[in-house]
Amino acid sequence: MGDCGECHNMLEDRISQLPDSLIHHIFSSLPTIYLVRMGRLSKRWRRMWVSTPFLYFDDFCIIALNKNVRTRDMVLKLMTYYLRYRKHCMQIPDTFLLSFRFDTHHMSARSSSDIRIIDDWLNFVVKSKVKELTLSFEKYCLPQFILNASSLTLLKLTYLKLVAPTPSTFPSLKVLSLLSFESDVKSLQNLISGCPIIEELYLRTYALGPIDFVVSGTLKNLSLSVDFNEQWLNGLISRLPLLERLALESHTMKNISIRSHSLKYVFIKSFDTVEEVALTITTPNLVCLHLTCYSRNIILVEAPNLLEASLTLEDRGGMLKASLMDLVHLLSNLNFLKKMMLTIRDEEVLILLKSIRKYCPSPLLNLKHLKVKIRDGRLYETAKLPDSLLWCAPCLETLEMV
Repeated sequence: MGDCGECHNMLEDRISQLPDSLIHHIFSSLPTIYLVRMGRLSKRWRRMWVSTPFLYFDDFCIIALNKNVRTRDMVLKLMTYYLRYRKHCMQIPDTFLLSFRFDTHHMSARSSSDIRIIDDWLNFVVKSKVKELTLSFEKYCLPQFILNASSLTLLKLTYLKLVAPTPSTFPSLKVLSLLSFESDVKSLQNLISGCPIIEELYLRTYALGPIDFVVSGTLKNLSLSVDFNEQWLNGLISRLPLLERLALESHTMKNISIRSHSLKYVFIKSFDTVEEVALTITTPNLVCLHLTCYSRNIILVEAPNLLEASLTLEDRGGMLKASLMDLVHLLSNLNFLKKMMLTIRDEEVLILLKSIRKYCPSPLLNLKHLKVKIRDGRLYETAKLPDSLLWCAPCLETLEMV
């Protein structure tokens, strides 16, 4: 027993020697409920958790609760207690709130009482001039006072309802993420138009129809998993002189032309399995390209500084001769590459290329390094696959199959 007491004292002494900045850094990555429990290890930690600038609640907080109290009502009460206590502690000098995260897939606002409780949380958070707000709560409509939170630099919303009848005011916001949300085109326009210095924008929803908005020219990172009009997208990109990273994912894209001198990273995923998708990329400073598509898609890339790319083919085995010709044509349009990561569903897609060798030349004459990943199952035709790959890229120096 004495040894255990000595070990506990040694642990507490070591903890007490850590600087405040390091302790707060540790706290920033841990759910708040664990910080409360960790307070048992050290009196200093017990005092510090109430002054940490990070409040973080997620699914693990709910799981960590005793089974007998793991109900949504108890979670709401526990959260309210934490925030009420934290509000009281805000009177302590040098106490401030930098980040508030409530990120769970198991909670929803089912009643007006729930809504009032969550509104109270956010009201406290905004009045505390929080800089980063992450909120995931089904069936909850974001209150209007959030749309004018001048202190926010980061806003991440998931599963929420968004209604913005008038333009918002986010003078400090640099990162905006809206995922699986409910809204309308006008509300989305009003929200984004109120972000004059935004640098990162992430949108994912298919409940709006074609989106339409204008965003500040300060944007550097744009990720769209939405339905959009190609002409609108082309015009949007042309007005973003600082854009470095672009990610597109859509069920409806058909004819996209991306022209940008600033783009360095492009990620595109096409879901269309019936019609051809034509994609033209003219990006002289591009260094990273990730494509997920079908062999019938027409991909034209003009990127002299691009030496490496990742290509994921959604085609399955049993392709017709015409589809195989499409695949060769697709690969030929990437013949300037030196290094490629190729992901396919099954090996038959590439093995069948042997049947059309006499009709066309090798498509990847400049490729030196190739890594092939088979997504569905293991390799069955181990000997046949390398033979087909070496025909595709006869100058290969390294070949890896996983």
